[in-house]
Amino acid sequence: MSKKKVRRGLNPLVGVILVLLVGAGCVFGGMTFLNGAKKEFAAAEKDMPESAISDYFAKVRNRDFDGIYEDSLVIAPHMNGKQEYVETLEKIYEGVDLNNVKFYLTETVDGVDTYDLYDGDNYLAALKLMKSDDGRWLASTEFSGNNRYVIEAPAGLKISVNGIELTKKNMLEENIVAVNFQGMKNTASAPHVDKYLLENMLGEPEIAVVGDNSYGTLVDVVSGRILVGKKTEDPTLVQTFIDDAKTCAKLPAQETSLNAVAAISVTDSDWYDRIRTMQNFWFTAHAVSSFSNEKAFNIIQQSEDSMVGYVTFDYYADNGEVHRTWHPGYQISFIRQNGIWKIAGMGINSELNSAKEINY
Repeated sequence: MSKKKVRRGLNPLVGVILVLLVGAGCVFGGMTFLNGAKKEFAAAEKDMPESAISDYFAKVRNRDFDGIYEDSLVIAPHMNGKQEYVETLEKIYEGVDLNNVKFYLTETVDGVDTYDLYDGDNYLAALKLMKSDDGRWLASTEFSGNNRYVIEAPAGLKISVNGIELTKKNMLEENIVAVNFQGMKNTASAPHVDKYLLENMLGEPEIAVVGDNSYGTLVDVVSGRILVGKKTEDPTLVQTFIDDAKTCAKLPAQETSLNAVAAISVTDSDWYDRIRTMQNFWFTAHAVSSFSNEKAFNIIQQSEDSMVGYVTFDYYADNGEVHRTWHPGYQISFIRQNGIWKIAGMGINSELNSAKEINY
């Protein structure tokens, strides 16, 4: 009698368990594969320029403008301060839907990619991408600032702008005669300076001498350059500015002689050539005059034997029929010769005088 083979059915519960186990194994294997792929993709993405764009817009969304500023100093070193940079970024992206921003590659130079960013048809800014030393791609916004500055600082000093130290790359000329003393025929005793150029600035730079807060700045009223020198409020020097400015003001008013001006001036200079040929016959003779509100300020010394600063005062004259008050503002550059301070140059700017608005 032959034995009948009996086919045993799979217990439904056992079947379900086996299916789940097999499925779990497949899922686990798939997850392992996907996770591995994601890691490989993430690693590869860091080597792609587009990763910098993604990271850049993530920072914009998170309002991490400080991070964008720090990256910008690595990619294209500039002299803009963080406050001006961040404020400009905030204005650019105010009301912009980042999902609609488009970017177009416009230039690749020396490993740096430049993209133009648009919100629809509206140009936003240029974006520069560069690979950092650690292999990451970084992005920074490039601004076209409207401000350009030339700085003259005593030769050999280390200068910082907005906390960033200047280098030879920023220097135009080294150890030259300061611009406000170039009118002297003999410049042997004139202060020498290093000349720097700042471009694409978003705002007025904050200039300092590295490690020494005794220095200040003055904007030259003739050239517009920013002059750097040691600050001083020495009362004797302040009085020299006031006294000599008043002497110069008396010449066109016919209240003093050219000899009196020559005594306080470097006569071998463009400055003296101008004042000695100045006509003063147009000024009406008068019996009454006075000076008031005399002030000398923002005095700096570009060297031990030189100084430059601003002077303002009010001058009143009355000829019995007509009277008037003037509100001049001067910038005077002095050089010390044989122990005596002499005027080497002068610029006139009434905007220095706070009373300018009541001029007639």
